[in-house]
Amino acid sequence: MLPHDEQGAGPAVVLLHAGIADRSMWDELRPRLAAQGYRVVAIDLPGFGEAAPGAGPQAPWNEVLATLDDLGIQEAALVGCSYGGAVALRVAALHRGRFWALVLVSTPAPGLEPSLELAERWATEERALDAGDLTAATDAVVAAWTRPDAPAALRDRVAAMQRNAFELQAGAPPSTDAPDPLNGDPDRLTAIQVPTLVVTGAEDLVDFREGGRLLARLLPDAELVELPGAAHLLPLEQPEALEHLVAGALGARVPAG
Repeated sequence: MLPHDEQGAGPAVVLLHAGIADRSMWDELRPRLAAQGYRVVAIDLPGFGEAAPGAGPQAPWNEVLATLDDLGIQEAALVGCSYGGAVALRVAALHRGRFWALVLVSTPAPGLEPSLELAERWATEERALDAGDLTAATDAVVAAWTRPDAPAALRDRVAAMQRNAFELQAGAPPSTDAPDPLNGDPDRLTAIQVPTLVVTGAEDLVDFREGGRLLARLLPDAELVELPGAAHLLPLEQPEALEHLVAGALGARVPAG
């Protein structure tokens, strides 16, 4: 079972964090959704927070499903941000009958080539990691994924989550990426019949703005919302606006009983 925080009672809502964060990025949203009558579960994905990555092929979508099984959750809504949104997509594609709603925040679309700006951000981080400089790598992540005018507290919060992830991953056994269930099977994405809200930040990289538009076109029952004044980390940048959108999406689709 993956490490998680659980709060509230009612229809299950599962929160999956970004790849530069951990489950604590949902600390503002989790209690607000719980107060509206949901059983809210925020999960640490392998390699982040308190979830040490294992050896061998990494398939976080399978570990999320196994955690839901262990928690006795047979039906849920999935809310994912960035990497967490990508994992949510794959969980939903593999197990369509178990999910009654999807919310994809700043989520990359499968198959899109990275822009030059995104590739350079990754390269700057990778150069620091190759040099063994976790401080420089953490600084690169904070510079890349927070707005220049972001509050110092937000930047410090991202830095702490990312530094922890780097240290956790540095001590992990050798691993590889499992085959992507969305690669080579385009029908798997279009077959996701789950009502979906796709949310992007108007000031995010073009990769995620275009990716959001593509996901909204490909997913059969999707709505796209672009938040003005927001970049990539919407749960941290605009928690109240995101809460309003998520609560509206879930409330319109909540299963009877």
